[in-house]
Parts: sequence; C-alpha cells; structure tokens
Amino acid sequence: MKRYTLSFIVLVVAIGLPLLIIHSSDKYAIRDGQITLEDLNNALEDVITKAEENYYKQIDRDAMYRGAIKGALAAIDDPYTYLLSERDHQRSVENLYNANFGGIGVGIYPDHRGFIKISKPIPGTPADSAHLQAGDYITKVNGKQIFLGERTGMTVEDVVDLLRGAVDTDVTITVQRKYLDPFDVKLKRAKISVPSVTSTMVDDGIGYIRISKFIGTNRRGGTESEFNKALAAHKDAGMQALILDLRNNQGGLLDAAYHIADAFISQGVIVSTKGRKTEFDEQYPAHSKILCAPDIPIVVLVDEYSASASEIVAGAIKDTGRGILVGTKTYGKGVVQKRYPLTNIGAISLTISSYYTPNGTSIDKSGITPHVNITEPQPERIEQIMQRIVAEKNILEKFVINWIDAEVNRMGDTPTDFSKLETELPQFRQQLANDGYRVSLRWLTIRAEQLFNISVGIERIVNLRHDTQLQEAIRIIKADEVGNTIQLYRALDQILKFMGQELTTLAQL
Repeated sequence: MKRYTLSFIVLVVAIGLPLLIIHSSDKYAIRDGQITLEDLNNALEDVITKAEENYYKQIDRDAMYRGAIKGALAAIDDPYTYLLSERDHQRSVENLYNANFGGIGVGIYPDHRGFIKISKPIPGTPADSAHLQAGDYITKVNGKQIFLGERTGMTVEDVVDLLRGAVDTDVTITVQRKYLDPFDVKLKRAKISVPSVTSTMVDDGIGYIRISKFIGTNRRGGTESEFNKALAAHKDAGMQALILDLRNNQGGLLDAAYHIADAFISQGVIVSTKGRKTEFDEQYPAHSKILCAPDIPIVVLVDEYSASASEIVAGAIKDTGRGILVGTKTYGKGVVQKRYPLTNIGAISLTISSYYTPNGTSIDKSGITPHVNITEPQPERIEQIMQRIVAEKNILEKFVINWIDAEVNRMGDTPTDFSKLETELPQFRQQLANDGYRVSLRWLTIRAEQLFNISVGIERIVNLRHDTQLQEAIRIIKADEVGNTIQLYRALDQILKFMGQELTTLAQL
C-alpha cells in the first residue's frame, strides 16, 4: 500500500508545474528558481478546490485527480506510458496475463442498429452446450436491456462486463432468434481461454500458423501452449515448411514472444533489454532443444501493424537467419512496458527499457524491413473515402444481412456458400455507383465475404484468393528460395560491414 501511495504522489505532483508557470504571481510562484514538492502538492489541491468552489457546473473531484495522473504521465511524452482505468486493467489481467476469464464462450459484435449479435460460440463452452447460434441477438442480460448508443450510453464493453464473471456463477441471457419468440437461457459461467493462435495446412506440406497476440504468463496456457499444439499437429500432418503469420499482431508479453522464438532458434541471445535501472537489464538466451527442426524452411509474414512482441520474434528469426520475412516494414516499437497497479484507480503502463534483436539492433521507430517486400494493393484516396462512407452507413452490411434473410426464407436454412452471394455483387456495385459510391469489386467482395462469414458463423483462417503476401510466401517455399534468400542477405551484410570498415580506415588516413 505504501508503494502505491508514494507512486501516486510522484505522479500527481508533476501536473502542477505548468500551472505555476502561468500563475507566477500567486503564492505558489517559483522562488529563486526552486520549487518544493510541498508547493506542487498544495498547488494541485488548490486548483481542484478552486474549481470545485467556483466552476459554473458541479465538479467531479475524483475525475480531476485522475486527470492529474493522466497529465503527469502525458508529460513524459511517451505514447506507451499512460493510465489504465480499473476496467481496462482488469481486462488486461484476464486477456493478456491470465489468457482466460469467467464467461459463457461467445464472440459478440454490434449490428448497424445498436443490437448485440453472437458470432460463433466457442466449442466446448456453456454457449455451445446451450446451442446458441451465430446471428442470435442478445437482448437482455440478467434482465437488463441491451442496446448500444448515445441514448442508453451502453457500449460493447458494458455488455462484456455483464456477460463475464466468476467461474461457476450463473447468468441469464434473453435471446432473439429468427422466427422465434424471445427466450431465456440460464448459463453457468466457465473458464474460457482467450484464443491467440489459428492454424491450417495451406498447401501440400506447408503449415500455416497465425498468432494474433502474445498472451499468457503460464507456460502451460496462452500463446505458447496454443502454438505448441498447432506445431505438433502440423508435424503429424507431414509439414515440410512453415508460414508464421504475424501481420496485424500488435504485441503482448515479452516472455510469450521469447518462448515462441525459442522454438526455432537453438543458440545465442534471442532478445535483450536495457533500462535506466540495471534490474531491467535482461538477456533471453536460446536453448539447444528446439521444437521446429532446422531443416524446416520458415517464412514470416509481417506488415506495418506488426509491433512490439511480434517484432521480437520477427527480428530474432531474421537476425539469426532461421527464416525470411515477407510483407512490409513493421511498426517499430522497440521498448518494454511494465504495469504498476494503483489501488482503486487502475494501473499505469510505464516504459522501463529498450529491447534489442540478436545482433544488438534497436528497431524502435525504424521497424524491421522484410527480405521480400510485398505490398497489398492500396486504393486511391477517393476510393478510400468511398469505402469508409459505405462502411459507416452500413450499406454493405444491410445488403448482406438482407440477402441471408432472403435465403433463409427461400431455403429454410442458413446459407453457407458465399459464392451465391458473390454473383450478385457486380449488380450491387453498380447500384452503389449510381448512388455516388464508387468502390472496387475486389474490396466489395473481400468485405462482403467477411460480413457473410461473421453472420453465418464461418471461421475462415486464410483467404488465398485475395492474400497476395501469403501467395508469395507459398511461391517462395515451393521454389525452394528460402535458403538462397538467407544466403544472399548474409553475403550482402558481410559486404556492407566490409565497406563500413574500409570507410572508417579511409577516414583515419
């Protein structure tokens, strides 16, 4: 408790400094260039008291103190140092550290009207046992009406709060299903694992594993456990090469990333960290026992949204020559944060160190350049605007939902074949153009298929038809170019090092 109290004081006092500079004539002005901790604390308290007494509306004193903490952290000028609310901190504990929570086992999303719909229930969970279906609406939770929007002030996170709870506690949801009257389902919450890994075989002998985030502090759970199971399944299926997809992976826990990289690398240091305090200086060594044999070619897919922990894995694989990177340059987040809880407030995320790839490189703000640069087709600026308008107005979502409803009425069952809907997209695209919304058929098809799959409960792991980066990764593996690419880059690296040495010698002459 004492530590948290001290941390609170250190954080909040910094907010007083700009106020003192502005009001240099009052009793808290800087004296002889000196300012005391007591002055700062008193100034902050005085500001809040004056606002409480004189502001033309009622003041929330607690909110002002929280704002002071936020301002103090913002003054550090570090985008990764900030205050988390109690709810956000609890979500981090559940989703990031524990990799599990008490719940019913459904994914939910809002439709265009503000109602909450179920995507696909997770197999083996209470929702699955109760035969909840993709497309079901949750209209009430424990009798509380569910509707999102400004009128109610309710958000998706509020609904999550209602659905989650302690394991073995009961929750009753009211479900609205097509052609049926609303009905109640009483469920007992269970331990629900947070998924972070999906996998499949994308071609003969080519395994594919996608990691969406790095979670779990228990090595028997979380990303590492999921990854190990996926890798073992691919081995049993006769895997001859592996594609590791880290695109859109914005990071997670350093330890989780370290253990994934350690599955491929048998020697050296995978990642190291260095902070202002020596207690944050760490080295994470590779172990000789690896899970993925060295003769298995590795291709790692990355993009501009691959950040932090995903860059640790990508950087280790690139620096050690264990595989090649395909895609676009990564985000460039080369710093490490630690969470410090604040009693009854939440927690702070504080940057404590920088991390370095095996060759000692910091990728902060520079990112990692892939061996093979493949950029997905980008629409012109005007089409980007049109796409955003179509999405914000839910025009395509309404079209897809209406088409599905019409098929259910016609066939008496939920459709599962997107190709039938796809045949109607050219005509729909023309209707959009007539209304002034000009978008490409490619974007329309990709987005329509995503909406279709969510609505009918289909989980598509890859989409080879539209994924040019994945297509290139498969081509490289089939052409046996992974090893040659690694050798080429090693040779280029040696040439650059030699040229650097020569230039240094010339500079000394």
